[in-house]
Amino acid sequence: MFGAIISATDPVAVVAILKTLGVSKSLGTIIEGESLFNDGTAMVIFAVAVSAVEGETLTVGYVAGKFARLSFGGPILGGIMYLILRTWLSFVHFNPVLEVNLTICFAFITFFVAEHPAIHVSGILAIVILGILMTRSGKTTISNRSEHAVHTVWALVGFYAETMIFMLAGMFFGMEMTAELFKDNFWKSIVLYLFLIVIRLCLLMITKPILGLTGYPIEYSHVLLMTWGALRGALGLFLAMIVKTNPKINQQTKDVVMFHAAMIALFTLLINGTTTGKLVAFLGLSKQSKTAKVFSKLYMQKVDDYQLAELEVYRNCGYKGLYIP
Repeated sequence: MFGAIISATDPVAVVAILKTLGVSKSLGTIIEGESLFNDGTAMVIFAVAVSAVEGETLTVGYVAGKFARLSFGGPILGGIMYLILRTWLSFVHFNPVLEVNLTICFAFITFFVAEHPAIHVSGILAIVILGILMTRSGKTTISNRSEHAVHTVWALVGFYAETMIFMLAGMFFGMEMTAELFKDNFWKSIVLYLFLIVIRLCLLMITKPILGLTGYPIEYSHVLLMTWGALRGALGLFLAMIVKTNPKINQQTKDVVMFHAAMIALFTLLINGTTTGKLVAFLGLSKQSKTAKVFSKLYMQKVDDYQLAELEVYRNCGYKGLYIP
């Protein structure tokens, strides 16, 4: 259970840095795709592990059946919901409000249907497949006038959702933190953080030849970047909060799981997240030349100077209007 919690990665910040530095789009896509399926797999394993921790009697057949239902049922449901959503969107033209609402409603409906006790498949995998299919071929059903609105709204939804998770996790972490808990587990969190990096590096080195056979070859520099850029964030904290609020799990286990999940997320965000740009430059993965960086910096400085000058004019005019030269 704990392994599933701390294995879920959150590469949003790293992918944003890669786009800013001009790293190849294919590498960013590989990192995002690996994270999506990693999160879905972690959620499936977590659901099976929680059943065991809660005291249920598990057999090999029960575990295999539940794992298969969660793993395959979610993608199947996501595909079905994609067909319905795409068909519905094909009847809507140049209506940004309705198209945005449809994409949001179908995402929530897909997750709720997937997690309903009568169906009980992986909601995250269903959402992942729905998103992949919409990105691949379903986006053609979204009108050009609405495409920007859809991207903007979903960016805001993702930002607010992650912010809320971090706020709630901070509240849970702060309310239950004690000096004894910190003293007994802080150094364990540091060792665990180092082990996670080593384990991920080993697994990526093992799977590197397999990726080459699938048409997505990666270099050793990519392996290092994917290892260092595997931040832990929203999903891991969300799963830890599920454990924290589960009355069937003993209090000590809940406190330790919440502590380590929060500390691992903190370490990866503060250490890995802030140094990924330096690693990209060191590995030479940035496509942007030094000359382009200098001109880009000069251009941004000119923009800042112009904005400050306009603001000063705005103030001097007594808020009567801007002077545009």
